Amino acid sequence: MDLKSKLLDKKQELEEVIAQKKDDLMIPVTESTDELSMYDQHPADAASDLYEREKDAGLLELMELELQKTNDALARYDRGQYYICKSCGKAIEPKRLERLLNTTLCIECARKAQDDFIRPAEEDITFPGAMSDRGETLEIAGYDLYDSDN
Repeated sequence: MDLKSKLLDKKQELEEVIAQKKDDLMIPVTESTDELSMYDQHPADAASDLYEREKDAGLLELMELELQKTNDALARYDRGQYYICKSCGKAIEPKRLERLLNTTLCIECARKAQDDFIRPAEEDITFPGAMSDRGETLEIAGYDLYDSDN
């Protein structure tokens, strides 16, 4: 199977999944649950249902982005630019294109782009044990969490 056929298959699959997700999200929350009334529902149950809907909406957004990338790849294929890296203009490796159908970068440019990525500050988490190294303690129920005598 050639790459254009794979791209077309991927596009069709994404369009089907997106249509199904959109149909599912059009159903009101009150109708999508098995409950007759939302009045007697515990707030945690309603929150779980809301979480699932928000997760589905996020997945739908990711699938729409993937469809957009696939359409872009098909347009590049038709223009004869599918095998060319957008960054450096060199050829994209055939094995890379087989694995990542809608990639626009060769492996070298992809690695450079990955190296330029800066992790968000939220991910800079201190190891909890490091608190005791600075003389700080964490007490739970009156006991020092890192004291091995307890």
